[in-house]
Order: sequence, then structure tokens, then C-alpha cells
Amino acid sequence: MHEQVRSTARIERPIHARTHSMRKPTEQPDEGPLSEAVNLHSGEGENPPETSRKAEDYVSSSHSRLIDELRRPVESDDRQKAGAVCAEVTRRALLDLAPALTLLPQIERRRAQALTAFAFTLFDFARQGGLEGERLSQINRWEFSLEAALTGDPPGQPVFVQIADLEQWAPWSRDGFDRLMSAARRRATVRRPASAEEADRDSHELGGALVELLVGEPPTAALETMAAALARILSLRMLGEDLRRHQSRLPLTDLPEAWESTIQDDADLMTRAVHSECTRIRPLLLRSARAVPDLPPEYRRCGKYLLLAGVRLLNLLEETGDGLQLVSPQLGAASRLSLLLRARWLAFDRL
Repeated sequence: MHEQVRSTARIERPIHARTHSMRKPTEQPDEGPLSEAVNLHSGEGENPPETSRKAEDYVSSSHSRLIDELRRPVESDDRQKAGAVCAEVTRRALLDLAPALTLLPQIERRRAQALTAFAFTLFDFARQGGLEGERLSQINRWEFSLEAALTGDPPGQPVFVQIADLEQWAPWSRDGFDRLMSAARRRATVRRPASAEEADRDSHELGGALVELLVGEPPTAALETMAAALARILSLRMLGEDLRRHQSRLPLTDLPEAWESTIQDDADLMTRAVHSECTRIRPLLLRSARAVPDLPPEYRRCGKYLLLAGVRLLNLLEETGDGLQLVSPQLGAASRLSLLLRARWLAFDRL
């Protein structure tokens, strides 16, 4: 029975084999001031706006809330509202990396926000508990909605309204989406990487797909490495939640499946595993400075911020060690502002 569920959960045709129609794009106002990107947690204690509530549904990692959001009809022509939801999802998903998007032109920023909202929700499906076939079915439903959006008939979910609208400015890479869906299905079926090499391959596959979708062409090796390193940093920040789901992205060779945090020796094992992962990520990130000139000119300042923030976050993650089970370190507002200014004015050879 389980195998039958798995076999019916696959999609045979790749996205790039499907046709799409063209609609006239809709202009949207620019995002809020730079201070909103720096102060990521402003407004705490107040009643959140409607866009914040919906974004929380996406990012809260609650399976039932995500399914409810998929089924809830909304106005498919409200592109401004769709853009606001995607922007809020991105701020909550990327946290200290989110200010990088303020350095992008408006269209590129909206594209990055739509992709983040899509990918974050996709991998939330892949990270759910339960049967493997159920996870794959949810991924397939998300892909079916994507197909509709790319053919000019998006369902009412904000992320697909945004994807369909941006398709008219510059078509999304079908190969990029195929790679992203493949990475999500692998995450749904392989809960833990067996080795550091396997984890490295998975992160490069994910990073390469995301870069291709952003810039519209297959990335250089340096760009793929940069994206892979940033993906692993974000994964480390989610370590506590992933451990509770028994699907940490730390390799089994570093942290065995039977690990228990109640024993001091095992806490030391966790610290060593985190340090080992940081040691593997650091040279990838430092070498990624050479990738910035490979980016289209409009993305280079954004790339510089991501590298600078990535290095600083990696240091914080390594210092936290086994404490990542309970807390996720964050940069302060002053650090984010400093990094934004450096990214705007710093030359490539000073990274």
C-alpha cells in the first residue's frame, strides 16, 4: 500500500515541457523604507496586519495551516496584496539575510520574494512527518498549482499570483523549477544525509536551482557554491526544529540517529557536529567572493550583502554550538545596517 502511494505521487512530465501564455504585467509600488528591512521585528506586541497573519501561516511550519492556505480562495487579480504577502514571508523566512533584497531593483526584488515564498513552502511540505507518500502528494499539488500559474491561470494563492505576474516580465526557467522540485522530493524521501559528501551534493543541487530561477540561466560553479553555502547556513539556523522532527541536515556520520541531548557527552557530540559543519561551510563561503562578478549587475550588491552577512552568521552559529537546539542567533539592527552600507559601497576586492 505504501509503495502504491509513492508511485502515484510522481509527475512524469517536466515543467519545461509545458507551454505558457502571455499576459500584460501589472506594476506594483516599491517596498517600504530601508528601516523596515533593518528592523525585522518591528511592531511586536501590536495586532499584525492581514499580510503578516497569512505570512505567519506559511512560515510557522504548521502542516494544517499550510493546507488550509492552499484551499482558501482569494482574489486572483489582487497582485498588490499577493506581493505584500510574499514580501512578509521572505522577511520571516530569511531573517538576517532578508535586507539583501532591498539592494535589488523592484522587479528583481519581487522575483526573489516570490521564489522565496514558493521554495520555503515547498520544503515545508518536504520536511513534514507522516508517510512519505503524503509528503510527495503535497509537493505534487504545489507543482500542479505552479503549472497553472506558468500557463497564465494561477490559483488564488498569493505566491502563484506573483509568479504568474512576473512571468510576463521575464519567463521563469522551467529547468530551474524542475531542479527545485527534484531537490524537494529528495528531501521528502531522504530524511538525513548519510555523509558530508551527500549533504554537499544536496545543497549544491538546491543552490543551483535557486540561482537559475533568479537570474534566468544556469549558474557558474562559483555562484552555485555560494548559494549552497548560504542554504546550509539557513539550515543550521533551523537545527532545533529539524532535530525535533528527527531530520537534521547534519550528516549521520557527525550526528547519529540515536543522539540524545540529555547526556553531556551527547551535548558535546552536538557541539562537535555543529563545528564540523561550520568548518565545511566556511571555505565555501570565503571562496564565494569571486562569484559576485558572475552575477548580473543588478544582483551584485545583494550578493555582497549575502556574503558579508553569511560570514558573520556562520561565526555566531559556531559560537552557539549545541545551543542551536534552543536558540537561533541573529544579527542586531546595527549590524544589518552596517552590512547594507558596506554592500552598497564596498569594492569586490575588499570582500
